[in-house]
Amino acid sequence: MCFAITKAVISKYPVSADRVQVKNNRINGDGMNNEIKNVQEIMIPIDQYPCIRGDEPIGNGVALILEHSSADNRHLHFDELLVIDSNDQLVGMLHITGILSSFFPSILREYPHQIYAGKKQSFTDLSVLLEEHFRAECRRQATTMVNKYMRKPHGSIDGSMSLLHALEIMIKDKENTLPVTENNILLGAIRVTDIFRTLGGYCTL
Repeated sequence: MCFAITKAVISKYPVSADRVQVKNNRINGDGMNNEIKNVQEIMIPIDQYPCIRGDEPIGNGVALILEHSSADNRHLHFDELLVIDSNDQLVGMLHITGILSSFFPSILREYPHQIYAGKKQSFTDLSVLLEEHFRAECRRQATTMVNKYMRKPHGSIDGSMSLLHALEIMIKDKENTLPVTENNILLGAIRVTDIFRTLGGYCTL
């Protein structure tokens, strides 16, 4: 389907000869392996994926996520940590929303009445007060154990699984990250962004 779409685009917009040649190579199977990769080929190995113990303070998790930032420190490379036990077995997953909710539950968890009710803007005084409260809560909650706020891990998948199969599981179960294991050994994790990065290449010029 993607090839059909891109052919229509070629007829409508001028495309360089080099890009057309690359596209033809993909269609004819030249210069590119048309077989879609499996999970293990694009997953992030466990020694490169940030992990934390369940009995560590959540403040350590914050520091670990912030360590994996872009060069300008404005963007994060990971938004979720794998939580393991003393035997390196996966016991949970800790998302940044779980961390933030632990720091300020009064506005970041679901309650019948929200603090920011009524007018959605011009709450300058309230915002300043809440920001001060947030800072205090961050310092107070930073010693809380990770296992209090982690979520149950999704069932692991095998590294030999097709990317399309892994994507199907992610969409169905609303997961952005899946742990990858072999013989009950945690090998790493695969993210939907990495799958998109690979599969998207089949749908471009």
